[in-house]
Amino acid sequence: MSDTTQFRVLDFDCPSCASTVERALSNVDGVEDVEVHYSTGRVEIEYDDGVSDPNAFAQTIENQGYTPQPA
Repeated sequence: MSDTTQFRVLDFDCPSCASTVERALSNVDGVEDVEVHYSTGRVEIEYDDGVSDPNAFAQTIENQGYTPQPA
């Protein structure tokens, strides 16, 4: 079953930072769609809740060097 979660990332320096996070999240198992908005710092992830866990998304964002916050 699909579910959606959102994060805020306030420490993006440039649009390519947002692209880096988007690519990393797209590679997480169970992720169906990712939208990262540099200007607002909003990250929205649609995922299969039988495969993915939102904690993995936060960890993926942190692994890219950014600080996720629940939206």
